[in-house]
Amino acid sequence: MTTSYFNLKEIVVTGEKRVKRQEIINLSGVRIGGNILAIDLKRLAERIESQPWIEMANVRRVLPRGLSIDVKEREPFAILKTDTLFYMDRGGKPFKELDKDDAAGYPLITGLSKVEIERDELARDAVMKCFEFIETEASVWPQDLAISEIVISRSQGITVLSDNVAVKIGFGEYKVKTERLKRVLDDLTAKGKTAEYIDLTYTGQVVVR
Repeated sequence: MTTSYFNLKEIVVTGEKRVKRQEIINLSGVRIGGNILAIDLKRLAERIESQPWIEMANVRRVLPRGLSIDVKEREPFAILKTDTLFYMDRGGKPFKELDKDDAAGYPLITGLSKVEIERDELARDAVMKCFEFIETEASVWPQDLAISEIVISRSQGITVLSDNVAVKIGFGEYKVKTERLKRVLDDLTAKGKTAEYIDLTYTGQVVVR
C-alpha cells in the first residue's frame, strides 16, 4: 500500500461514445500517481454510473499500475413527454432530460409521468407493451397516418395519434390490428371518406368516427 510500485500510471477507457473519456476519468475521481490497491472499484463504478448516459461501468485493476474502465452507454429508444422531455432506453427507463442540442427523432410517448414509470409496476408494463408495438409495427404502419405521438393508458392500452386521426390500439395482437387498420383505410379511401377516430380494440369489428 505504500510502495510506489503500485502507483497508478495509466487509465484505459473503452466503450464511450457520447461521454468523453476525460469526463469519465473525472467522474471516477482517481488520479495518476495514487495507489492502485487503495481504489474502491465498486464506489468508483457507482460514481461513473451517475452520468445519465452511462448504464454500466466495469472497472478493474491491471496490475501493477493500470486501471481499466469499460462503460456501456444507454441508447435512446423513445422520448417521454411530461412537463419536460426525457430520453427513455429500451428497458423503459427515463434517463436523461433533453437539452436543446439533443436529437428529438424518436417516438414521442405521453400519458404517464416519469414518477409513475419509475414507481408503478403497471405503468412500466404498459410502457414495455408500447415499446413492443413500436418495434414490431412502426416500420409497417400506414404512411398516410404518420405517427406523431403515442398515448399510454395503464388500463386501456395505447392510442396512436397522427396529424388528424387517433387510432386506439389497446394492448396485444399488434400485427392483426395493423392489418385491420390498413383494410379500413383502403375502404374509407374507396368511399371517399375520412375518419377522425378509429378503434381497433373490439374483436371482430372496428369503430370509425
